[in-house]
Amino acid sequence: MNALKLRSFVYYFITNTLSLLGTWVQKVGLGWLAWQITESTFWTSVVSLILMAPVGFLGPLIAVFAENWDSRRAMLVTKSLMAFVSVLIFLVQLLGLHNLYSLLASSIALGMLSAFHHPVRLVFISLVVPKPYLASAVGMNSVSWNVSRIIGPGIAGMTIYLLGPSETFGIATALYLPLIICLCFMALQPRKADTGSADSFFGKIIDGGAVVVGNPLIFSTLCLVFLNSFFVRGVLEIQPAIVGQILGGESASLAIVTAAAGLGSLIASGWIGLGFLNKSQIQDLLWPMVLAGIIITAALQFFVNLVPISMIFIVTGFTATLVGIGAQTLIQLEVNENYRARVMTWWSTISFGSLVFGGIIIGFLGDIIGIGNAIIIMMLGGVAAVLSLVMWRRNT
Repeated sequence: MNALKLRSFVYYFITNTLSLLGTWVQKVGLGWLAWQITESTFWTSVVSLILMAPVGFLGPLIAVFAENWDSRRAMLVTKSLMAFVSVLIFLVQLLGLHNLYSLLASSIALGMLSAFHHPVRLVFISLVVPKPYLASAVGMNSVSWNVSRIIGPGIAGMTIYLLGPSETFGIATALYLPLIICLCFMALQPRKADTGSADSFFGKIIDGGAVVVGNPLIFSTLCLVFLNSFFVRGVLEIQPAIVGQILGGESASLAIVTAAAGLGSLIASGWIGLGFLNKSQIQDLLWPMVLAGIIITAALQFFVNLVPISMIFIVTGFTATLVGIGAQTLIQLEVNENYRARVMTWWSTISFGSLVFGGIIIGFLGDIIGIGNAIIIMMLGGVAAVLSLVMWRRNT
């Protein structure tokens, strides 16, 4: 049954989407401030990626406990604190007091809050609608996340260009407020007593790892997820540093390249979401898409103009998203329902963890030899890794 027929869910869906957009505005805004303050690709990548690290490394652990929390209160606390941090960043920036340490503190705070909020958000949806509408609501909840992830960076770039870095965090705060108000007044479904499995968290992790290692398709798919996140998504996450070093640090350039990557992601999401690819086609496309994404990313070294670099980001946004969503789809189709969540925990940790390390390594090398040279060296290693994986897979 379509959850959009329920007025309360429509309110939640709209306000939640706005709130997630606020999160992306914060994220890109912090990365841009880091570049403006430090002009260091390493510190820009650290500030940008430290927002993602807690979600990948702590999110699965927090998810185990989130089911027993008061979901409404947890949602209100995390979102209100995110808005509060955004207000603090706005005020500190307005007063001209920002420095690297305040940016790191802001990123750590928002990263930790996101690690708590993400699993709570997934649990909360079961309290918003009656059970017959739950499948539809879960799907629309995923739409909120993916739409914000795809178009959020582009909106952030345009906001920075039109209003400036300080005002960007005021906009982020405003985007949080509708959801906070909605949470205070919306009626929720009664919560059932916990009858979940008594398996330990680490027992579930080990079981999921056994499934991954024992299934060559799942194992190779997660290897491709690692390579895609480490080499391609890691570059996409440090766009402020790339714009700063290659394109001269114009906020208009940041708006365009972030929107370009979002456009590529949107096309890829639609291609899979509209059912144009079946399981076999997705499986055949994954490694060529990772390889294409790495090679196209390496081309950033050879251009210093906005148009070709934007075209590159359209392609990398497309390939990175196709691999990410395609891998999730393969896992959902291949893994037994009883083990699906356990394997997806591995997917989440590998995806976010490799993204963080890849982006930071590229940023570190970028300070030493220049971001273009760093990307070339990293991508050569990426090509070798993908081809080695393909040869191994064909021999097993």
